[in-house]
Amino acid sequence: MMAERERRLGRYRLLDLVERDGDALLHRAVDPANGRAVALWTVPLARFHGSPEGSDTLERFRREAAAAAHLSHPAIPAVLASGEHAGTAFVATESVEGPSLAARLEGRPPPSLEESVATLDRVLDALTAAHRAGLVHGALSAAVIHRSGGEAVVTGFGRTALTAPQATRLDDVSAGGRLAERLLTGQADRPAVAALLERLRDGGGTAFPDADALRRAIVALEARTPPSNVRTTSGRTPRWPLWLGGIAVAAVVAVVAVLPRPPLVPGRAAPVPPPPPVLEAAAATPPEVEPLLPPPPRPSHRPPVAVVAEALRSLPCALVTVEDSNGRLLVTGTVAGVRSGEAVRNAVEANPAGWTYGLDLAIADAGFCAPLSIVAPALDANRGVAAPLALTVESTGEDGLALDAGDALVLEVAAPSDHAVELRVDYFTVDGT
Repeated sequence: MMAERERRLGRYRLLDLVERDGDALLHRAVDPANGRAVALWTVPLARFHGSPEGSDTLERFRREAAAAAHLSHPAIPAVLASGEHAGTAFVATESVEGPSLAARLEGRPPPSLEESVATLDRVLDALTAAHRAGLVHGALSAAVIHRSGGEAVVTGFGRTALTAPQATRLDDVSAGGRLAERLLTGQADRPAVAALLERLRDGGGTAFPDADALRRAIVALEARTPPSNVRTTSGRTPRWPLWLGGIAVAAVVAVVAVLPRPPLVPGRAAPVPPPPPVLEAAAATPPEVEPLLPPPPRPSHRPPVAVVAEALRSLPCALVTVEDSNGRLLVTGTVAGVRSGEAVRNAVEANPAGWTYGLDLAIADAGFCAPLSIVAPALDANRGVAAPLALTVESTGEDGLALDAGDALVLEVAAPSDHAVELRVDYFTVDGT
């Protein structure tokens, strides 16, 4: 019985030790209440005692773990729980099964340009979402990137204060640049790739100002790099979808513009109209031969933004906005409870055929369902007027994080000068008050 107790931390039953980083341990664990497998990082609380720096680190861990729990991005495993128990600080996240990128690169031919761009695109998009939420990874490398369900997943978020308390966003961007060098070196014979690699090597950590700038430069490689003349009959592997993550601090969520990423079309070319008579000889071309460049996507396949927006507005406990951001469907807003967030995600996945899309949802406590339902009709009415009221949040909490109880909420309101405005503001904070 003693051995069994020693293999538990709170409600979690510890299985095997996966990784050790000093006195920080990563265990594979399970929650007996539901049988869910989790990844459990632990650090002795004794590390934080006895110095002001230790106390600051522990407080940072608490803030970042709380912020990470609100972060929603398909490439970031959800933080399920965090806190302190029996002299140990811990973070429990979704368990990710699948090989690491480091294992994929070990002793194997380098990945194709398309595979490398897709991986870096998804990883850097996740990093951008985390940075917007005030989070730093602190240990980004091929070892923490796993392929799960055919897509890249970045593990390790939420533990930075435990294992890398001095890490900064710039450190993350530098790590992203090193990862890009490792993945793209095999394509250095392409001029666009060679130019990017030279910029990364010369500029080091300052080659790009942030993760999203690096992501955009990498995504642009495919547009600037002509495809190979040799193509397989299986067609082109679709890219992984782009998503936006992040956290909102108020019921009004600011939309962050992102560069578009053109949706892919299937590898086989779409049917083309019959050629004119002067080109009848071209009909002898075997149907299996594909053009070097696929035809552009047909916008007519996309449902109108209004149709998607109407479907989402019918969902309870959700206050979301849908817009076309330079050819990309962007869904932002606030939902009350995890189930409401899942309902929005499922509805988005079911509706936007032909769109690439992103989600930026803040998950409030389920008790905010009623307030969000009250606000929705007012916002719909505001969108319908000729000169709608515009509202932006001008204040953020400590270190750019979301507001906590007692922090000042500063809003900037823009309204027509010839209209009287009555303003009532209700907001929630990340600590639920």
